[in-house]
Amino acid sequence: MAAVERVDVVDIDEYTEPASEPGYYAIYLRLSREPSPRWRELFEREWQSIPTGFKRRAQVVGDRVRIEIHGDDLVREQVNFAAALVERTNAAAAHSPASGQENGNRG
Repeated sequence: MAAVERVDVVDIDEYTEPASEPGYYAIYLRLSREPSPRWRELFEREWQSIPTGFKRRAQVVGDRVRIEIHGDDLVREQVNFAAALVERTNAAAAHSPASGQENGNRG
């Protein structure tokens, strides 16, 4: 049985950049490792399942989560939101069969 992939938020980059929408900018949260394509897919699903309102655009870029925040947002709240999203993805990965393992190990 393969080990469950776990990814953790380990730091916040000091680097920011303008986002696509006026008044927004992007921050990056450094992850413990670069996630697999399967984990990224689960991350996207978890993000889409969150009702709009509080949610900001978030995506995995290499070994980082990029989140777009508004200038009026409280940064800590958005960082907590992204960290919770990473944890939701880890939980989904733990309860989801890994790609190619549904029919046994193909190695």
